[in-house]
Amino acid sequence: MDKDQLRLVVERTGNLPTLPATVSRIEAMIDSPETTGRQLGLEIAKDQVISAKVLKLVNSGFYGFTRPIGTIPHAVTLLGFNAIKSLVLSASVLDLMNEALPGLWEHSLGCARACSFIAQLLELPDPEELSTVGLLHDLGKVVVYQTMEGAFRRVRQRVEELDILVYQAEQDVLGTDHGEIGSWLLEKWALPRQVTEPIADHHDFRPRRDHAERTAVVHLADILCRAEGLGNGGDRRIPRLEPAALEVLEMNLDDVRSVMDRMDAELGDIPRQ
Repeated sequence: MDKDQLRLVVERTGNLPTLPATVSRIEAMIDSPETTGRQLGLEIAKDQVISAKVLKLVNSGFYGFTRPIGTIPHAVTLLGFNAIKSLVLSASVLDLMNEALPGLWEHSLGCARACSFIAQLLELPDPEELSTVGLLHDLGKVVVYQTMEGAFRRVRQRVEELDILVYQAEQDVLGTDHGEIGSWLLEKWALPRQVTEPIADHHDFRPRRDHAERTAVVHLADILCRAEGLGNGGDRRIPRLEPAALEVLEMNLDDVRSVMDRMDAELGDIPRQ
């Protein structure tokens, strides 16, 4: 199966099979210029499961709010439509992450919070949206698990037998990796390029791409989470850090140590391997 055929398989799923119909309505509202924040908040609040998971994510630490956020309308006001859209999608696949790979949710949450730490250190715009990019960066692993059972098993087998990284095994089996696969589904869900491109390229950093700065943040955050053993990314190795990513971010090793010190201090609630 070539890459075009593989993408067609992913896109034909429309949404992940277990994605609630509520999410489609919420997406349509977010994409409508006529929707107000109050209307969106009330619609999300109608689904108690989704709204509870969204509030859990909002209060999970990676946004850095000093006071608990108790209502969906308040969350919409603080975060904006794009971040809320990513959160709703994240909430929908939260349970699937650990079904696909135990510890993947914790790794994704750690990456989200590390993205936030880097964004705050560098004073980057839209740190909330960057956090949700980190939260969704490994969504492609869930997509492979849900839609390509045989390929998923072969990838897991290669990781175990050859002691290689998941994305390397995916390249061998599928000709692409979970970053690109996840971005296909998110494009189908109509998320913007500043969200999908960093996810697609987080294992293939290219400094001349449109959203290279954001990609560099996710690339670095993912590697630091691997180094810290936060959750489970699916293999025992740490991906190589591309020096160009630090150059794009204008970070030095002291800056990286500063981020890692904050991770050690503030991510004690996330299980380590």
